[in-house]
Amino acid sequence: MTKNFARVPAVLVALVAALGAGGTAVADEQATPVNAVAEIDPQAFFGRLIERYRRLETYLDTVDVVYVTAAAGREPRRVVSRISCRIADGRLRVQTAGSQVRDSIGLEVPIKRSPAMEALVLRYNLWLAPHMTLRFTEDPRKEFRLGVDEGFTPDSARRVTVGGKQMIHLHLRSADGTSEQVTAAFDLIVDPDTMLIERIDGEQRLPDGTNYRTSLRITPLEATDR
Repeated sequence: MTKNFARVPAVLVALVAALGAGGTAVADEQATPVNAVAEIDPQAFFGRLIERYRRLETYLDTVDVVYVTAAAGREPRRVVSRISCRIADGRLRVQTAGSQVRDSIGLEVPIKRSPAMEALVLRYNLWLAPHMTLRFTEDPRKEFRLGVDEGFTPDSARRVTVGGKQMIHLHLRSADGTSEQVTAAFDLIVDPDTMLIERIDGEQRLPDGTNYRTSLRITPLEATDR
């Protein structure tokens, strides 16, 4: 079809310190009337979503990202960026503004990476593009967000209208879904026709007390199944 987070790796701590982090609320979302909506099992829906991403052979999108970091005694920092994600030949490539400039002036040097380096690059890319965890991790429920060791539980799913379009709003929260000790929560807005994620809004509390918010507006450009 076309169309307990006890340990955060130092590279990500440095990324947060340099960028800030981000997200904005889903402001234009409107719930459809309760009596017009069949119940959606959030666990089953998330399972279907994972299966859909597992089937992707090729994929291309553009993502507008907002990072916001807030810490006690400091002014919040907000950074706006754009990335793109591509799946081809079973590999993920995430292109940032920096890599686009590097590629455009011919500085992309073909260096063979070690397996350890490949794993580190993938972890970094999945931090930038959490929707790709559904395709490139063994257990997205556990690994949806690096640094949230307790994993996530889908605890609600409902039909909503976003920009005049019928979508599914899936809410994920860390731990078992009932604990009050929630360190992270993410809202996914999914197109039920394509079963592709178009929006992600998340909030995560880092070990140093920094509040890290991420907002992604995803525009899928190509998706083919294997």
